[in-house]
Amino acid sequence: MNFYDELIIELKELISKNDFENALLKINQELSMSYVPADIEKKLSDFKIEIYKKISLKANTNNSINAEYILKILKSNDREQQAFGINFLNKINLRDHLSVISEILLLDRIDNSIKTLILFTLKEQEINKVFDVLYSGAHKDWNPIDIDFENNFKFINEIDEVISKSIENENPGIAHDAKMLNINFYLNNLDTFNTLNLNEKAAAFILFAIEMLEAESDFAYIKQWFDFDENIAEKCLKEIKGHE
Repeated sequence: MNFYDELIIELKELISKNDFENALLKINQELSMSYVPADIEKKLSDFKIEIYKKISLKANTNNSINAEYILKILKSNDREQQAFGINFLNKINLRDHLSVISEILLLDRIDNSIKTLILFTLKEQEINKVFDVLYSGAHKDWNPIDIDFENNFKFINEIDEVISKSIENENPGIAHDAKMLNINFYLNNLDTFNTLNLNEKAAAFILFAIEMLEAESDFAYIKQWFDFDENIAEKCLKEIKGHE
């Protein structure tokens, strides 16, 4: 029996025991390797699909949300499970689980993006309470009611509009990547986010998206579509790269 045979047997056992966290950790670890045989890669991908179906079924128990289970996967060590769990959070009455939410917001293993979305959901549910949040390695006292998510998302959408009206017709793939960089930057940098320099930030996201494809370009190329201050755009680009 070779390594992959043993791995498949182990994964089947973990899934049968509903130990999805360790199963996903092993699957993701293997998929990150430089070489995985095509048939094994297919089996691992199928396991992931199976796991998320099972997680979804377990999250929805008798047509109602299993709040305890959602909070459990949010606290897991697996980022995919955390990202999956956040999709169900707005279906939970968080007032009944504030102690667990407070604990999650202090966990170092939880990404900033997940914590930002938790704070957003708390505001949606009009929970007026100051939370101690471990964010970017520092403690922040945040009352979700006071965070101007509406204005922030309006600014993000305005950046997306600049991207759409510029490079999207020529290269929709670059436009898509630039928009993803835009929202991900916000979700991971709530503590330093501001609604300044709209065009400069749009230019920085576009150029970074181009660079991610290992293509050469510069801000002069982007100026064919809209005007901006190149010095400020360069500072924005450095900030974006510094937080990747």
